[in-house]
Amino acid sequence: MTGQEILSSYDILLVDLYGVIWSGTYLFPAALDALGKLMSMGKKITILSNISLVSEIVAKECEGRGLLAGVHFSNFVTSGNAFRDILVNHKLYFKTVKFPKKYFVYGTENAAAFSGTDFERTHDLDEADFIYVSAVYFSDDERDRMSDTMKQHLYVSSTRGNGRLWDSTSVEPFISALQCFLDKKKPIVIANPDKIALCAVLETPDAGEYTPKPVVKQGLLAQTYESMGGEVFAIGKPYPQIYRHALENLATAMGISLEDIYKNRIAMIGDSLETDILGAKNASKDMGCSIDSILVLSGISARDIAETYGKVSPETANKFFSEEKIIPTHIMPALDIGAEAYF
Repeated sequence: MTGQEILSSYDILLVDLYGVIWSGTYLFPAALDALGKLMSMGKKITILSNISLVSEIVAKECEGRGLLAGVHFSNFVTSGNAFRDILVNHKLYFKTVKFPKKYFVYGTENAAAFSGTDFERTHDLDEADFIYVSAVYFSDDERDRMSDTMKQHLYVSSTRGNGRLWDSTSVEPFISALQCFLDKKKPIVIANPDKIALCAVLETPDAGEYTPKPVVKQGLLAQTYESMGGEVFAIGKPYPQIYRHALENLATAMGISLEDIYKNRIAMIGDSLETDILGAKNASKDMGCSIDSILVLSGISARDIAETYGKVSPETANKFFSEEKIIPTHIMPALDIGAEAYF
């Protein structure tokens, strides 16, 4: 089957951003072409991303790169949107804190998600009810204080003014902060369950061009914190609430009920077995509807297959998914109308 035969059989497509449409440094031309043609067929396309920023901010950035509302997608939903919905509706629950109100930020601020809610930011870790873990970068000063062993995991992700920000390819540089939170018995909240993401970094600090590299994201920090004995509240794929949030938004935009949305053929297109594909399965079970899954081998799972078997092929992909016990409905080499699907 071709990509067009598979994709055109669905009425509603939920499409991941990183690894499917965006490489970390550029938009995939074939993906843009596919989205444009599917939109012209009348398909409803929602970009569904685990980015913790609210969609208005991310969509604006994407517009500057050439991913356009009304042309390539009809709706844009991030885990930041689902997180804000949880905050507004007071659905943030912990086992250890009854009425959470004050939060401490570890990482970059996400003011838009908390704006207009009853939650109050504090810079005093001791008085915080929980820790909001956002995208964490290290400054030049923080890197300078690290050992050489820790420094080898860090790569420049951006330059701001006279300083640089560093991403990490290992969880090790974060352990001391996580241990501090654990010692103080603080639960943490993440609005991005991705463990690893392909992000643009400089291979060396003076390199001229950014290249995609797998770096640690909030999901891996949360997994590590749980393994240390800490409490975690997570929002985003593979958890059902973000799928419900996306489909409820689409139903509202179309002026129909959520039950009517369920009558359509729906598929999630993603590059991650652990978030996109598992998430479609979890949401189908939780919501009582059917969401198929289409895995594209242009991102994280393709990297995992290549690292495990030395190459990406229909045979190695099938073997990988069988061992992981998470089987997508279809596998495609990329989000590409003309590509031949693996199955």
